[in-house]
Amino acid sequence: MDAALAGFTEAMDRCWLEQRFGDLAAYLAEDVVMVAPGGSQRISGLDAAIESYRAFMRRSEIRAFRAFDHIVTERGPAAVIEYGWHMAWADGDGEHEANGREILALARRDAGWRVIWRMQLTA
Repeated sequence: MDAALAGFTEAMDRCWLEQRFGDLAAYLAEDVVMVAPGGSQRISGLDAAIESYRAFMRRSEIRAFRAFDHIVTERGPAAVIEYGWHMAWADGDGEHEANGREILALARRDAGWRVIWRMQLTA
């Protein structure tokens, strides 16, 4: 496991968990694409991506979040990071708990590594 890139994802997750949404710009590319579980919905662009985190946190209270088993594949200016996650949260529909995998594609840009594509798979 590449500890630096695994640390990148942990720091990015702390941004949304701590509701520091503006800090996500240090991790997400301007042209990021986020794919919803199932692949039927996509969000494109930094502003829309940040707003998706903000909207989720506005309606949710995170009870627990854990990321684990990071797998990093780095090839030149590109990297793919996969990891498992477990989350428990409450919202207007009640209490929820889910497990899944996060898949992030990163590109090395002038400002450093940036997520260009993100997809969550639920278990």
